[in-house]
Order: sequence, then C-alpha cells, then structure tokens
Amino acid sequence: MISSPRSLLASSPVILASMLLATPAAAQISDTESEYADEEIVVTAEFTRGAVVTEIAPVVELSEEDIASFGASSVQDLLEAISSQTTSSRGRGSGRPIVLINGQRTSGFREIRDLPPEAIRTVQVFPEELALQYGYRPDQRVINFVLKDNYTGVSASAEYGVPTRGAQGRSELETTITRIGKNSRVNINLEWQNNTAITESERNIIQDAAGELVDLGNFRTLVAPSDNVELNANYSRAFDNGMSLSLNGGYVYDKSRGLQGLPSGTLTVAGDPLFRYFTEYGPLTRVQETNTAQAGLTLNGTLSDWRWSLTSDYTRTQVNTDTDRSGDVGLLQAAIDAGSVDPLATSFGPLLGAPVTDTARVVDQTINNLATLSGTLLVLPSGAVTTTVRAGYNREDLDSRETRGAIVTTTGLSRDELSTGINIDIPLADENIDVVEAIGKLSVNGNLGYSDLSDFGGLVEFGFGLNWEPVDGLVFSASAIGEDAAPSIAQLGNPVIITPDVTVFDFTNGESVLAAITTGGNFSLPAEKQRDIKLAVNYRPEWLDGFTFLGEYFRNNSDNVASSFPLLTPEIEAAFPDRVTRDASGRLVAIDRRPVNYANVSSERIRYGIDFSKRFGQERGGGRGGADGASRRPAAEAPKREPQGDKPADGAAPEGSAEARPAAPRGGRGAGGRPSGGRWQLSAYHTIRLEDRIKIRDGLDELDLLDGSAVGSTGGSPRHEFEINGGWFNNGIGFRLDGKHQTATRVNGGLTGSDLRFSDLTTFNLRMFINLDDRGNLTENIPFLKGSRIAFKVDNIFDDIQTIRDGNGLIPLSYQPGFVDPVGRYVEIDFRKRF
Repeated sequence: MISSPRSLLASSPVILASMLLATPAAAQISDTESEYADEEIVVTAEFTRGAVVTEIAPVVELSEEDIASFGASSVQDLLEAISSQTTSSRGRGSGRPIVLINGQRTSGFREIRDLPPEAIRTVQVFPEELALQYGYRPDQRVINFVLKDNYTGVSASAEYGVPTRGAQGRSELETTITRIGKNSRVNINLEWQNNTAITESERNIIQDAAGELVDLGNFRTLVAPSDNVELNANYSRAFDNGMSLSLNGGYVYDKSRGLQGLPSGTLTVAGDPLFRYFTEYGPLTRVQETNTAQAGLTLNGTLSDWRWSLTSDYTRTQVNTDTDRSGDVGLLQAAIDAGSVDPLATSFGPLLGAPVTDTARVVDQTINNLATLSGTLLVLPSGAVTTTVRAGYNREDLDSRETRGAIVTTTGLSRDELSTGINIDIPLADENIDVVEAIGKLSVNGNLGYSDLSDFGGLVEFGFGLNWEPVDGLVFSASAIGEDAAPSIAQLGNPVIITPDVTVFDFTNGESVLAAITTGGNFSLPAEKQRDIKLAVNYRPEWLDGFTFLGEYFRNNSDNVASSFPLLTPEIEAAFPDRVTRDASGRLVAIDRRPVNYANVSSERIRYGIDFSKRFGQERGGGRGGADGASRRPAAEAPKREPQGDKPADGAAPEGSAEARPAAPRGGRGAGGRPSGGRWQLSAYHTIRLEDRIKIRDGLDELDLLDGSAVGSTGGSPRHEFEINGGWFNNGIGFRLDGKHQTATRVNGGLTGSDLRFSDLTTFNLRMFINLDDRGNLTENIPFLKGSRIAFKVDNIFDDIQTIRDGNGLIPLSYQPGFVDPVGRYVEIDFRKRF
C-alpha cells in the first residue's frame, strides 16, 4: 500500500524537498512503483531533538533571533518580557509556567532560570492542557527550552536604578558560568541585590495631628531597605543508555529592616484622652530575615517505547521576624495622675516603658516527589492512544514559635500527601485520512487523580477535553476540570503576628486611621471544591506568516474558598464582626486579617489577542520554517511500528516511534554566528470580565466585584484589562515597549462621602539596549567592550499612579499616592559583558 500524497507530505516534509531537488530520483520511484504495488511503504519522520511529544500546538514559539531581540540577560528576564503569553489565565495556582528542558521534565524553574539567552535555540509556550501529559496540574502553561548542543560562556552584569522621584537606590551584581556539551550541562549563578529605603517623609505623606508634631514620616518606611544574596547551581548529564540526570542546588538569603513609626500611647489628662508619640527610644522596627535552601534531582529515561521521569525537590525556608511595639505607659499615667509630670513634656525618662520586641520564627520544610510514565497504550486506525501515569509523595512540616511578652506559643504542623493519577489522549481523526479530509483532526483526553492528605483525607480531581483542527493552523479546544483542594498548612498554622499602627481606611466612619493588624493562620479552614471550564481557539493562517490569534473563555466556580482577609468595607465587617475591634467612640483600632472562608467564588471572563512578528533586512529562505513563519509540526509517523534502536542521548523518544508527534521548533539560523538582519514583534491582548462574585455565607448578599464590592485594597475588579508589548531589533540595537491598562472601579462605602472611586491605570515600560559587538569597529578600538551590552530601562514611563477619591472628591490619607505606589517611574542602567 502506498500512502496518499497528503499523508506522505505531512509525514515528512523532507521527502517533498528531495523530490523537487532530485528529479532523476523521482523518476526512479515512478519506474519501480508497480514493482512494489502490493507492499506497504513506511515513511518515518525525523524526531527533532528537544521537541515536545504532543498533539497540542504551541501558542508561542521563539527562535534564536526572537530571543536575541528581547535583549534579556537571563531566562528569568526573558520570561518577564513575555509574561502576557506565559502566564495562565485559568485563575488558579500561582500562574508561573511549568518548565521543560529539551522536552523533558525538570525539578523546577531553578534549573533554567539563570541560563544565558545565548545558550537557547528555541522557546515554545504551550497551553495548560499539556501540563497533564507531564503529570502536572492543568492550571499552568508549559514552556519548553531547546538548548544549543555546544555552548560555553561566562558573563557578568551590573545594574543600578533609582525612582525619578529619588530617595531610593537599587544595586545588583551578578555573574554566571555556563557550559553545555553534547551530553552534559553546567550552570552556576551568583547574585547580590541591595535596595535602600523610602520613608513617608520622602514621599510627602500627610500625617495626622499627633504625627505632624514629631515628624512621624521620618520614622516610617514605605519601602524597607533590604539585602539579598542568591547562589544557584545546576548539573545535567545524559548517558549512553538514554537516561539523563539533573541536579540542582541553591541558597537564598534575604533581610529587610522596616521602620514602623514611633512608640505611642493614649494618656488620660483631666478625664480626657490624649494620644501622643514618644521619641525617647527612636523608631520601632520590623526586621525580617529569610534563609532558603533548595535541592532538586531529576531522572529521565526510556523503558522500551515508554518514557519515564522521576523528580524530587527539597526546600527549607526559615523566616525570623522581630517586631517592636510600644512599651508600658502605666508608670507615666500614674505620675500624670499625681500631678508630678507634664503630659506634654518632650521626655519622660524611666517613667516611659521601653519598647517590647515580639519575635516569631517559622521553619517550613517541603519535599515533593513525582514519578511519571508516558507512552503509547495502543494504536487505533486513527492513531496512537497515549497515556501518562503518575504517582507522587509530598511532605510538608511547618514549625513556628511566637513570643509576645512573656507568652510563648509554638505550633507544629505536618502533612503527608500520597497521590496518583492518569491522563489519556485518544485521537479520533488523525491518521485515518478519509476522516481527516472530511472533518479535520480530532482528539479527546481525560484525566483522573486521587490524593490522600494526612490531615484532610481523600481529595479527587478529574477532567476531560477536546482538540479539533478542522483545517491546518486553526485549532479549537475545550476542557473541563474539577478538583478538591486543601488549604496550605501555612494558611492553617502561620504564627500570629501583630503589627501596630498600620494606616487603613475606615469605610464606616469615612476616615483613615492607624490600626493594629493581626496576621497568621486559621485552623478552621475547610477543603475547597473547584470546577472550571475553558474554551479556546488558536489560529495561524497559512496566508499570513508570523501571525497568531488566540481567544479564550474561562469560567471558574469554587465552594469553601480559603482567602486572605478582604478589604474592610461595611458589608465585610457585617459578615465578620468578630474580626474588627472598635473603641467606645466607634473608632477602628484593630483588624484580625487571618485567612477567612468564602462559601462560593465564581468568575467568568474572555481573553483574546494577537501575536505578530516579521523579519527584515536579509534574504529569506527555507519557506515557512524560517523564524518569521508559523511553524508546522511534523505529521504523525507511519502507523506501522518499526524496530527501535538506541534512544537519543537526551532521553527523547526514538525516531520513528508511534507516539504522538513532536512539536517541532522553529527554524532560523544555524549554529554559530550572530543574528543577521532585524525583526519586529507585536502582541496585544484584551481581557473582559463578565462576572466576578463572592458569596460569603448563606443569608448575606453576594459581593459583586464588578459593581461596587471589593476584597482588596486596590478596589474592585476592572471590567476591562489591556496588554500590549512589542519590539524592534536590528544590527545590535533594539528596544521593547510593554504596556498595561485597566479600567476604573469603585467601592461602595455605605455612608455619604465614604464611597471610593479608583481611577483607571495605564503603565508603559521601555527597554533599550545595544550590543557593542555589532557597532562597527568599536570593540576593536576598545577591546574591553568586546562581548558587552548596555541596556537602559524605564518602568512606568508616564509615572501614572492610580488615584483614589472619596464621594467628596478628596483623597483619603491612607490612599495618598506615596502609599499607592511609592516607587513610581523607575530608571535603570545595566552593563553586561560576556567573556
């Protein structure tokens, strides 16, 4: 049997090129066609090294030229630049994508974070549905980094930035060593950062009457000074038997030192209260020191025609917090009552108690282990049915110790989690050519999982989906997922910390006050039930190279949702009256902001947008495989399975296997050499929120976050959000511009004049850079500049800060611009050199 032309061309584009370029060979095939008419011809496509084995099309692909056009110093910088395409819109999880290297699982983002962009050949971004095939939750996008086969580099960079309003400096030094060989990879990164403080006086924060008397703004920080040191090391090795090993280790030290104002107290003078600040002991401070140690291991390999992986990750985080609070005023009050002390004196000596320091220490240790096995379950006329089976064991230990006065409180929580799950992908129309020609390619998938938590019992997850490609380049997908989710043990058992004199807005009285804020854990939180639906369309037209349209619809619905304490509006205070403390006059004095539980949270939104990129200034070749063309995945391999030889060194599936097809990386320049010519790129996305509601409990009105309700200090949910980013790069010079806009919102305060209106917000960030190697003979005249790049960055170009006004058009003290955004416009210069 001879495959149809459609099947032959789809299975191996190389065959078509060979036929066009070698006419005699084509004639020979024609002459011998009848001789083999009764035999089956098997066509196998070459497996692209580092490709992801999947039927799911990527939503974004970046070639070497694309990557160079971003001017990024590391993978982390690159992902920040394309965050609008890599962040999941499902509304679940952290939004951070899953990371693969050469199509294989990793122990985490740390394995790829510090690699130089020059070491990467291709970046592919896949939708959330691919996460299931690698044993992850379906609420994260997947990014595959295809590395170059041979790269060695040492780089160092220095950055310094300041807000244009002054008062703060940010410094950073970083060095990276990278070596990538055919079978091994080493990457070591060391980074140091320092941020200086921004005080309230440096942003002209208006104080209350008592604060004005002592210049309180000099003793309160809006941005605490901090120091940060990070060390990250990675090693990877591929073996001849197809197995690969990756090891990762890292350490992070962070320390911040915030000022919390001056000690204060309320004195009684002639029967009337007198609130005042005391200057004897200087400012109250809050010092937080964090030490984080991390280690990871990943094993990938093959077992017959199946691919297996094992990942293990350990993290230990210790956070020490020292918080000062005002001392005792009992002796001072007694002296005032006796008439021996003037209550307005500037100093009271030993009569005023010294500040007291509360301490809290939290040690959080987690170990996550996951094993997956993926391969072809059976082969149908429509193609290969693939499956991924996973099993995992996780453990978390949380130990905390809090000292407040003479009272010591300790908490010890632990959680063991055993999990298992399966995902199956079934092609209904793929290799059965007649069906494909009639309806296009069609596949369905399903997943089922179960977890047993030592402190919560059994939790179930399930989901199913559909992918349909009626014509080349147009893909429709639909998925529905359900999951039971337990609150984290940090939400349950974090130590109780009370921070005094935090500026908050009291909607009930329509005023800004200083209140004590309590944070910590809540043991009464139940398990959450999640039910989500996603519909999506991805279109890459044949007639417009480099253009992609993406449209997505999401609906999320959850019961028993654990959440941080919301903004204290009158409706929130009515729902949680035991979390609010007021004095005899009704003035707000304290809020307990430990986590709360919502009966139901539902949201509905649409997100759509385009990505468009083009190259210019060079000869174009290679057809649509070029960097400016929309990539095309090789079609499914021949249905007949051939004997398999050795696996590739990187542990990928064997060439010609009957597994799902690889998503091939884009073409572009070959190994070596700098990018020639230039390119431009533009992406734009629009999100429309159709619904955003919270039901706290039965008997209470729902909170409509699109119509006057709010749970955060930034107001309700904006109806519309816009994202745009684009760039231009040519001959070593490039710039990128990204912007975000959200529409205005409002919060109903319940009293005349206490409503708040939050203005719309538009921010644009600009990054310009120049690669000095590409600027004529500059590096020949100044050899030190060889391999160097200078970058200039401006965040929030127009210094736009959201304006919040009450019903009278006035800005509440707690919403002064310095509180809303103390940094504002920020400029930075970066010098990077490769050795």
